[in-house]
Amino acid sequence: MKRLRMQSQHTDTLLCLPVILCLLLSSGITDNHNHHVDAFNVAPTTKRMSNKQKTFRPMVSRSLDDLNTEVDFEDFEKQDDMPFDFQQDHDITVIEKATSPDNKPAIWLDAEGKLSVVNGENGKDNLLLLDGLKPDTWTSVMSEKAQLQEDRSSLFLQVQHTDLQPLHELTLGNLVSCNRMLTCSRLTRYWMGPAFGNHAKDVPVETQFMLVEMEEHGPYALLLPLVDGGFRAALEPSTHNKDELNIMCYSESGEAPASSSAMKALYVAVGNDPFELVQRGMQEVSDTLGTFRTLHQKEIPESVNDFGWCTWDAFYSKVNPEGILEGVSDLKKAGVPPRNVILDDGWQEVSPHPADWDKTDKAAAATTKQPNLFSEVGNAAFSQISHLVGAYYDKCVQHAPHGGISNRVWTILAKTILKKGLWNFFDSETDFNRQLDSFEPNFKFQNDKGKTGSLSLKDLVHELKTDLGLKKVYCWHALHGYWRGVTTTLGDSVGIDVVQVKTKPTKHLKRMEPQMGFDTISLFGVGMMTHEKDLAKFYKHLHAPLVEAGIDGVKVDVQSGVSAAGSGIGQVGVQVGKIYTEAMEHSVSKNFASDANGAVDCINCMCHSTENLYRYKVTAVARASDDFYPLRPESHSVHLVNVAYNSLFLGEICLPDWDMFHSKHESAALHAAARAVGGCPVYVSDMPGQHDVHLLRKLVLPDGSVLRAQLPGRPTRDSLFADVGKDGKSALKIWNANKSGSGIIGAFNAQGVAWNFQRNENEEVDASPAPVVTQVRPHDVETLRTSEGPFAVWNHRSASLEVLDSGDSPIEVTLESRQWDIFTIVPVQSTCRVNWAPIGLGDMLNSGGAILYQSGLEEMTTIAGEEAVRKTTTTSFSARGPGKMVAYCDPCPSNIILGTDSVPSELPFNYNKETKLLEFDLPDEAVNMPEHQVTIAWDT
Repeated sequence: MKRLRMQSQHTDTLLCLPVILCLLLSSGITDNHNHHVDAFNVAPTTKRMSNKQKTFRPMVSRSLDDLNTEVDFEDFEKQDDMPFDFQQDHDITVIEKATSPDNKPAIWLDAEGKLSVVNGENGKDNLLLLDGLKPDTWTSVMSEKAQLQEDRSSLFLQVQHTDLQPLHELTLGNLVSCNRMLTCSRLTRYWMGPAFGNHAKDVPVETQFMLVEMEEHGPYALLLPLVDGGFRAALEPSTHNKDELNIMCYSESGEAPASSSAMKALYVAVGNDPFELVQRGMQEVSDTLGTFRTLHQKEIPESVNDFGWCTWDAFYSKVNPEGILEGVSDLKKAGVPPRNVILDDGWQEVSPHPADWDKTDKAAAATTKQPNLFSEVGNAAFSQISHLVGAYYDKCVQHAPHGGISNRVWTILAKTILKKGLWNFFDSETDFNRQLDSFEPNFKFQNDKGKTGSLSLKDLVHELKTDLGLKKVYCWHALHGYWRGVTTTLGDSVGIDVVQVKTKPTKHLKRMEPQMGFDTISLFGVGMMTHEKDLAKFYKHLHAPLVEAGIDGVKVDVQSGVSAAGSGIGQVGVQVGKIYTEAMEHSVSKNFASDANGAVDCINCMCHSTENLYRYKVTAVARASDDFYPLRPESHSVHLVNVAYNSLFLGEICLPDWDMFHSKHESAALHAAARAVGGCPVYVSDMPGQHDVHLLRKLVLPDGSVLRAQLPGRPTRDSLFADVGKDGKSALKIWNANKSGSGIIGAFNAQGVAWNFQRNENEEVDASPAPVVTQVRPHDVETLRTSEGPFAVWNHRSASLEVLDSGDSPIEVTLESRQWDIFTIVPVQSTCRVNWAPIGLGDMLNSGGAILYQSGLEEMTTIAGEEAVRKTTTTSFSARGPGKMVAYCDPCPSNIILGTDSVPSELPFNYNKETKLLEFDLPDEAVNMPEHQVTIAWDT
């Protein structure tokens, strides 16, 4: 049977050879996408894969019976969904033009369809934001809170979809007052990234967040397309008028909602402070829609403050208990013990089995080379054909736009004569063709008594916690079970109705990601559940074995592809995303809320569609960007840019997780510095024994905790609208704040590579980026803007101290390509006798994170009779350790006391009279005392 299938496969491929040869000859004029890239690397930003696994992007699955299904060629030529014009006869609700008290901008929509902003008292300095909103289409609505407070700084634009269609394309008119703008737009179905410009034509397709600087230094306008009434909205430029901005309202699956209802399609707000504007706007949207909660309304799991290790890049899906124990043990021996472990993909029972799961002949499986996309070992003729097919894909298909000739031809071939070859490719080179086939762990995580040293998942968790000191263990799974969902057999075993369907991605999804037309779920199908009761039962069975094994949390992946499956089951995609996300959140709230504060141990991943983001009521952590790719050198600076700018939007819903990295890697220091300022969890995916311990000790304390900054790291004001990946001149600056009130700024040269929204890939725009020069100021830290100064500034890389007089005083920084620097900034406390600013642990990347609390300066005078005998100034603080504590101090202190009054000890110190730098060493922390109490005294 195997031989016959492969012979048939060869024959099918030979049939398409003339077509491919002709296309190769004509490729010079086809689609204008002729740059060479790795063969079949069609999805540069999907779920992480090993070096072996090529990057076809999938989502979920169907049975092998469908491989022989005949293809209706007419389906390839028809348009998936055309925009439908519609009119609504209703009066526009005009928000009355208002003055702007206290110089707070106000916004209103007039009867002519002009959306204007009043910036200043008595209606002065009016600015036109949008011009051309059709009065017979749009209604402006204020939120209940805004009405009660008579706050005219925001509104919702509402539309009535009268035609039951899956797509409505509406004009917002011309974008008028736009000095600069930042958008967060979908790069793929799973991930967002930033885009910059000053014109409507610069807005990418699938824009979900838009911040506009209307004039230099403000005011600012926030535009948020929403999910409401069975539709999901996104911004994009008009194809008919380069000055015009459109809003697209999608059902996501190509299925029209069953009934018509009013949709709040767009939220618009204005303000003078961009960070306050985004926070206020997201909260108002949350309060009005009621479908999600903002980050400050949720509890954050304690695990984000602990160092972690993830199995993925260390083992990929070949992970096993022995490797996990080795990885954790090695880090612990190195002095950087992880407290958390994420058991990533590779622990679940799936179908079809990977080749190396054949337990009856493991040696043969290990030595037998699996067939690649179209070839077998020893078949030289067929290998040549495979090379031609691969060359055609590289040259013409990989970056071809949806609807282009090459894209159409490949889609036809993929669904017909290349289909079996594609199945073999996905089966041997990736995990994307597999479905979840059991709720129990696979054989690698079962206690096989016939195998020495084998551990069950429960035994593994017990050993990790008991012998190696871990606090929490997470397991990975997809929102719908596995990459292609679940098997029908699994559903039948527990009484769940599983529908196997082939997705038909809508045109707008394929415009964003053309490969969706020939990925695993469109070719081979996906196993889905369509009813809330089935999903509730599914999650009950999925999570029960994990709870039994002592698992503390889950990483839920592949989220933003689920809605597209609605096209195969006759449901509106937005509704499919809703019921899956709600079922997941209900289950994790019940099973993985172990913290004392009730926080849920769940990491959302591959989740950047608003149909997911605007559903998170409970989960409080979400990945901020596409993966860390150790073998893609061009991806690392882009990764940094994406996490920083996405966090401006995402950080109002969840704590952004900036992903794992390798500590022993050419870009390791860049990633470590980013994690230090990101306010995010810190975890690596090092292979056992492959660690840069010196670097990790700048992030991780000996007990396995990290000095995490307290907020989502975000770009500074002067970086917000700068295209820091390709303008050739701007540094990326990221700000954050610590518990004690200190600020931290990371400055990075990320120039040279940026996402190309036309080619759907990272593009090298400068192979040798020039140095960039930037200035760091205390008021770059938003939480320090109310402090006038002076400020003490600690430069991490030079280990030097400087005092700046005011918040606008600059430090000039020059950064070579991919170079970085970190600055800790602390307001100086002063009396007539003493100036004082505790910095923190000087060798740590986030030095100020070590200071947990600091008191003010207190002066005491000791009096004998009528004369003053001694004047003493004191201050105290609590701090983490061990390490070198640094502070700005003038004059030199008299003594430094460690401990409380009952158990004090005096510490030696060094003091530099010229720089006013004070240094002293904090010892190891006591077992039952996770922080030091320090008192500084000055006597005169």
